[in-house]
Amino acid sequence: MTTPHLKLFSDTNSSITVENKPLAELDASEVQWLLESSAPVVSIAGLESQVKQQINQILATASTALVADWAAVYLLDDDTQNLILIDSCTTSKSLQQADEIRTLQFSTADLEALTGHVVTLESEQRMAYWNAPIHAKSGICVPLVSNEMPIGTVWFGFDNGLEPAQSQSALCEVIADRIVDYLTSRLMPHRVAQQNELSNLAKQWQHSRLAYKQVEIEGWDIHGWINPEAPIHHTFYDWQAQENGLQISLAHAQGLSIEAALTTAVIQTGVRATSVELMSPADKLERVNEYLWQGCTGDQFADLCQLSVKQDSRQVTYSSAGSVVLLHITADGIQELSRDQAGPELGVMDYGEYENQCCIAQKGEFLIVLTENSFDSIEGKSNQDKIRKIQRTVGKGSRLSAADMIKRLRKLTLNLVEADASIVVIKRTS
Repeated sequence: MTTPHLKLFSDTNSSITVENKPLAELDASEVQWLLESSAPVVSIAGLESQVKQQINQILATASTALVADWAAVYLLDDDTQNLILIDSCTTSKSLQQADEIRTLQFSTADLEALTGHVVTLESEQRMAYWNAPIHAKSGICVPLVSNEMPIGTVWFGFDNGLEPAQSQSALCEVIADRIVDYLTSRLMPHRVAQQNELSNLAKQWQHSRLAYKQVEIEGWDIHGWINPEAPIHHTFYDWQAQENGLQISLAHAQGLSIEAALTTAVIQTGVRATSVELMSPADKLERVNEYLWQGCTGDQFADLCQLSVKQDSRQVTYSSAGSVVLLHITADGIQELSRDQAGPELGVMDYGEYENQCCIAQKGEFLIVLTENSFDSIEGKSNQDKIRKIQRTVGKGSRLSAADMIKRLRKLTLNLVEADASIVVIKRTS
């Protein structure tokens, strides 16, 4: 029987046709074209060794986790008429003869799975009734879906009967997602490059919104830092100039990278939208919390510390939501200001319980504001251990500039690597 062609993840409108032949039969120029171009991948044969090795490792690990005796991946051909066996893994002598090519029309369990369900077949009779690809006592069929497009199924077979369990089904779906992730990244290098390009554009957009311009306000030296190695930022620092003063913001959004990035954009927009009004830090937190609560889905949370300094005053007024860390460095040591005085995270409730706090900064003293992940990256078993480590690193700090202080702090947070974090340092200079 001739194996049907697989046109995986290709542009279905493309008029390009590629001859289906093994990699060994291609000359050097053809191999380079096949691997580097964005033309449709018509057959998996050219990538057979790499694909099978990785898929086999995933199946072997999955079989161990599920205590399965057989596992296999089937992919749809380009005409969506057949399911083709890509690779299988078995620990049972009785589960060896799986169907290599199966007609989709008669693959009842696969058809049901491809509608978006995990199909559990608890007995040998149900395996036969649902036209499973192998004779086993029981089995599970899970859909493989990429960008809402069904691409195949993954099967697990067992030498004993099964009792359906929600946790088992959930694990099967995680395994299926892992297989799809591998296939889409391995067989679609041009799409991976496109995703990286989009991520870089998003990162550039985020950086363009940061307060990179050095702020100048009489009596104060202020400097900010954000981890440039982070792929997508879910923290930010910013400042907004006001008459005879400055409002300073540092925030950390919770959630996954894209979700958190969107939340930080909402918060930063809210902070900037209120900068034209003469508002205290606590009032600004109330307003931004309301802005986040009313404009988002209700499950977006964030930490935010808002500070206000005046050029003719040594007083720093601040208010904090969530777990931002605020430290005051004086000749007598370091004092943590915000931990016990902070209100709830932004977005937790439709109203905030934020209060203004005050700190008097003498000449040569610092205020250091760190996102929670910045502080957590400093080695130490407790908060006090971390604070003592900061104190040993920066000393009294009176001769340091704000930029120098950040350099000292970075020595303590090198293990952040690609993790996102932000720091703001404020020094009283007169």
